Amino acid sequence: MGIDVRPARPDELDAVVEVLRGAGLGASVGRLLRFPLDCPSGEVLAALLGDEIVGGAAVAGFGATGWIGALGVAARARRRGAGLALTEGCIELLRTGGAETVLLYATAAGLPVYRRAGFAVEGEAHAWRDLSPPRGRPQADGVRPLLERDMAVVRALDRAATGEDRGAVFSAMVRPPGLIVERAGRVAGSAVRSPWGLGPSVVATDREAGIALLSVLRRVPGAPLTVSLPDANADAVRALRAWGFAPINQATRMRLGPAPAYEPARVFGMFNLFWG
Repeated sequence: MGIDVRPARPDELDAVVEVLRGAGLGASVGRLLRFPLDCPSGEVLAALLGDEIVGGAAVAGFGATGWIGALGVAARARRRGAGLALTEGCIELLRTGGAETVLLYATAAGLPVYRRAGFAVEGEAHAWRDLSPPRGRPQADGVRPLLERDMAVVRALDRAATGEDRGAVFSAMVRPPGLIVERAGRVAGSAVRSPWGLGPSVVATDREAGIALLSVLRRVPGAPLTVSLPDANADAVRALRAWGFAPINQATRMRLGPAPAYEPARVFGMFNLFWG
C-alpha cells in the first residue's frame, strides 16, 4: 500500500496536528499551522496510508520563494517513503504557485530526505533561550514601540535581510506588537512578533541596532526570551552567549533553486523554523 499525499480537509486538521506532535514538532505546532491555513498562498498537506493519516506538512508561498515547514511522519509509517512524498508534494504546490526557490529548515532526521529531493545546505541555525533574564525597565537609546506607520519600513528591512517579499506575513498581522530602533532619524532595525510564530523576527542594518533590540526584548516582562537565528550572524551569537543564553535546538537551512539575496548577518531573530 502506497502513501497518498493531498491537501488536508478541514475535518482532518486535528489528526494532522496530532501526528505532527507525536513526530516531535512540539505542542504549539497547531498554532503554527494557522498561518498557512489563513494565507492564500499557504496549504496544509496530509500523508495517508490507506485511510489513516500518518504524516503532515505545510507550505507558505511568497511569490518567487516558498517555504516547507512542520513536516513530520508518524513513527509507524517511517521508512515507507512518506517523508519524501510529502516533500515532493510541497515542492509541486509551491512551484505551481510561482515559487522558483523552495526553502526549509531541516532537522538531522530530515536531512537525508531533503538531500534526496535535491536540496542543498545553506547554513546552520540555533534556537537560544535566556537562562538568566535581567530585571529592570526594557529600554535602550533609540528603541521605541512599533507603530502602524512603520510597517512599510519594516517590510523593506525584512526584504533586505531575507531577500524575500514576505508581505503576506505582515499583511495578515493586525497592528503587530514590536519595536523599532532609530539612528539619526532613520529606522535601523525592527522586532516583530506574529500570532503564529515562536519568537520575534528581528532584522537590522547593523550589529549595534540588532543587539540593542535583543537587549530590550530580553527585559520585556513575561517568559524568558527564546530567539532563533542563523549561526552566520556571529555578532548576535556572541552577544547571546555573553548574556547567558543557551542553545536549545538546531536546524539546517536548505534550498532548492536559485539563492535569494539572503543576508544572515542582518537576521537577529526569526519568527520560527517554518518560514524563517
